[in-house]
Amino acid sequence: MSKEKPPRVAMVVGATGATGQVLMQYLLERSHYSEVVVLHYRTTQWAGHAKVREVVLSLDQLQDLDLTVDVLFCCLGTTIKKAGSRSAFAKVDRDYVLALGQWAVDHGQPSFHLISAYGADKGALAFYMKVKGEAESGLKALGLRSLAIYQPSLLHGRRDEFRLMESVGFYLLSLLGSLPVSGLKVLRPTRITALATLMYQQSLLDVSGLQVFRPSDIAVCE
Repeated sequence: MSKEKPPRVAMVVGATGATGQVLMQYLLERSHYSEVVVLHYRTTQWAGHAKVREVVLSLDQLQDLDLTVDVLFCCLGTTIKKAGSRSAFAKVDRDYVLALGQWAVDHGQPSFHLISAYGADKGALAFYMKVKGEAESGLKALGLRSLAIYQPSLLHGRRDEFRLMESVGFYLLSLLGSLPVSGLKVLRPTRITALATLMYQQSLLDVSGLQVFRPSDIAVCE
């Protein structure tokens, strides 16, 4: 049975992303967390905040990070276009994720919360879904004490950059998801605020083992 725990320390990796920024807002404005560690390769907008400990460190140097946290939020995510190549994309969305998982195993077993994608499958033909699936499978194999995997559909909400194909996809999937066919409802875009809300709520609970949240689970937080 899950129960709420007292104030504690969270670490956010990928805090500058769309979901990470909303999650940071919740973590800083509410009293459940006494400290938030922001791990990023360069300084962020939260440097100097009373509740924030900013650690400027490349994830290639993760072995140099020696601290203990209660919850680790992995909000990493890029695109092949932004990363520059398939291998660079896989490094961020799979290799760094697995490195963080191993770090968690070696540093007190904080509960691990990962943003993945609906349809993630290590056997998928689509490269994006294959990489996401490999990240999920790798984390499961590490034997983390508490692992929560969030599988949103196409994310929709405020972003710092305009993504044309994502905008087109949002309207197409919204249309398909609105059709009176039960199997298509899962295609409805996932709101970033709903995803961040669920992640925050779940992080307050002391839950062991694996939990997987799909689009329908996330939608209830809208």
